[in-house]
Amino acid sequence: MKRSPLKPLALAITLLSMGAQAADLKQVANAAWDYDSTWRAERQTWEAEQETLVQGRAALLPTIDARYGRYRTDRDIEEGNFNQKYDSEATTVTLSQPLFRLDAWYGFKEAKAVVSTAEAEFQQARQDFVLRVAQGYFGVLRAWDTLVSAQAEEKAISRQLEQTNERFEVGLVPATEVEEAQAAYDLTRVNLIVAEQDFAIARDQLETLTGQRWETLAELREQLPMEGPQPAAMQDWLDKASVQNPQVLVAQGNATAAGFTADRQFGAMMPQVALVGTYSHTHTSPRGDSAVGTTSSGITPDNHGTEVGIEISMPLFRGGGLNSQRKQAALRADAADQLYQQAIRDVTQQTRTFYRTVEADALRVSARKQAIRSARAALEATQSGYEVGTRNVVDLLNAQQALYGALRDYANARYDYILNTLNLKAATGELDVEDLASLNDWLSDQESLDLYDPDLEGQSEAQMVIPR
Repeated sequence: MKRSPLKPLALAITLLSMGAQAADLKQVANAAWDYDSTWRAERQTWEAEQETLVQGRAALLPTIDARYGRYRTDRDIEEGNFNQKYDSEATTVTLSQPLFRLDAWYGFKEAKAVVSTAEAEFQQARQDFVLRVAQGYFGVLRAWDTLVSAQAEEKAISRQLEQTNERFEVGLVPATEVEEAQAAYDLTRVNLIVAEQDFAIARDQLETLTGQRWETLAELREQLPMEGPQPAAMQDWLDKASVQNPQVLVAQGNATAAGFTADRQFGAMMPQVALVGTYSHTHTSPRGDSAVGTTSSGITPDNHGTEVGIEISMPLFRGGGLNSQRKQAALRADAADQLYQQAIRDVTQQTRTFYRTVEADALRVSARKQAIRSARAALEATQSGYEVGTRNVVDLLNAQQALYGALRDYANARYDYILNTLNLKAATGELDVEDLASLNDWLSDQESLDLYDPDLEGQSEAQMVIPR
């Protein structure tokens, strides 16, 4: 599919909307498009590589050279015992048009292959940009969900520790339960510190990518169409990847270019034919007593000359260097072809892995959702048992930790599904910035997170992604 390589995201963004609501994936992507130095460098590199074709074509086109020289001559002639002193100016213009140059022809085809390789590399860079934006945006959302869970878990364990201390003071529980509750609380504090750090790092990484400070970001919707790879047949993905994956195209372009390089080195050993035309003009003026003219000195004031003809040249022997270069290029062409075949195998395996991962992610999201329900039911049953004395505080703490662990696993499964789906699409070479626009529809226009107010005091589990 042919794309405009330098066309930015076709996403309408107004300053009013940016200030009125949480930023979404569109706005983040547009900011990164203009700011991300890696992406900007790739665009410049792609434009620079386009000149390779111009340079390759140049060897097939006419060349015109002009030369001008000004000289001072002082000559003593023994026969006749006289001296010549004169100044001269010489102008020469030469035009050459290749008629047969096998090396130049293959050099042109080599340049075309190099440009095709550069386009594939640019396509890969474009996909990498999309993945960086998605990873940056959803990395913040993932870290925020983890932080919310860690804070809620810390509050729950803290309340449990207080209740256990109160029970211990009135003699209802032994000291070991207080120690167990304290140990659990200390662990949740550690997890909370790590979650706060990870959230700050993810937020900073997004700002580094976009060059902007984002106050709020739109969250994921609860109900999302996470049904697995579409189309469902793995072979469809494999067929596309084997012919469209940028890494495969790069390897193919390298192999093609290497083949033409070998042909060019062979052509350098063949005859070359060129149409050549030369015009020259020389003007001479005497100095001092020297006489210039049609005299016995043989010097004339002005000379004009025109030459037109065909030149044939062929290298006969250059120390064996040309033949060595031909052999070297042929071996490198064989090596490049082997790398091309290996790239197809690697990409096929990579696509198969991403397909199965996405397929498993879809099932994992559903299973994680059910695990939350089960963990909540288990916690409620354990809480009831603890209140009547049939379960101890360790059971209750484990049930609480299991619930919050299930919440984190569910959130991670959703983000894994999104990113792995993008990776699967990238494996087929079809990932583009428009996919970010489509993915933006998965964000909620009602729910948002505050990046600079992560203190969730007073927030409840209802503000977490807890499916019912």
